[in-house]
Amino acid sequence: MAREAILLTRQDIAANIDITAAVPAIEEALGAFEKGEDYLPPKAILEIPVGEPGTAYAACISGYTKTTNLMSMKIGHERTHNQARGLPTTEAWVMVFEPETGELLMICDGTLPTMLRTAAAAAVGAGQLARDDAHTLAVIGAGQLGRQCLRAVNTVRRFETIYLHDAVAEFAEAVAGDLAAELAVPIEVADAETAACNADVIVTATNSREPIIMSDWVRPGTHLSCMGTDLADKIECEMALLPRCRLFADKVEHALLRGEVSQAVAAGILDENCYLGSLGQVINGDLAGRSSNDDITVFDGVGIGIQDTTIGKTIYDQAQAKELGIRLAFS
Repeated sequence: MAREAILLTRQDIAANIDITAAVPAIEEALGAFEKGEDYLPPKAILEIPVGEPGTAYAACISGYTKTTNLMSMKIGHERTHNQARGLPTTEAWVMVFEPETGELLMICDGTLPTMLRTAAAAAVGAGQLARDDAHTLAVIGAGQLGRQCLRAVNTVRRFETIYLHDAVAEFAEAVAGDLAAELAVPIEVADAETAACNADVIVTATNSREPIIMSDWVRPGTHLSCMGTDLADKIECEMALLPRCRLFADKVEHALLRGEVSQAVAAGILDENCYLGSLGQVINGDLAGRSSNDDITVFDGVGIGIQDTTIGKTIYDQAQAKELGIRLAFS
């Protein structure tokens, strides 16, 4: 008889899943991926022919990791105009499978897990590449991803000040109010220039199609985890900044096509060898991350399927231990 599957809502995950457990899990997964132990098919991205061109996308990401011994499949949607409809701009659902038998183990909301694994990856990037004495964090974007980045990245350095910027200042004020006590670090809502100019670590967490971080704002020694750019028409950093940086990606081939550098490569500002390598190589000690305290480092995280499998494992294990969700038998 097939095992029962666990059904988890976004509310179940938000109330019960500890993001801090995801940071070391994602770090281990990115390192293991570089050893060739996992299976990662290409990400399928579809533009849906509804509404204005470039406003409706769907994607399917799947992956198997030896570390988790699980397979996952995520279906996601992005609708640019959903905010005006009172709906989230992104929605997703994750399925987790036992790889040998094919049994379905869990179905859960995929939007919050995507934010959790992306934030955890941002934290790993900062942990591996930021200066040891980094004490000021700036997060650009106060949506769900920005909120989770505040939580996750705050665990990898002893930050004394956090700046938060959002195009809608009221969103940033609300998030700052919600998280100030939890993080035990002062959170100052600021414009993007003030936040970036004062930061040792910058995390970008937006869906922007226009640069938000200007080159002149970024000091030598800064680290940036750029997490919002996952389509070729998205960009968060001024292209002039990128040649100043030591660039790393979660998966170089994917990042060249739709990461933070993709427009700069298309414009001839960078060539296709612009990345020094992957963050996994840095984790494994195969590649130096920061060579001096004056280096500007960038982790370009477009997101890969093994991260979904890894956060799926984290959620599944906690759901089992805490007896969360609804159990369903499909056969």
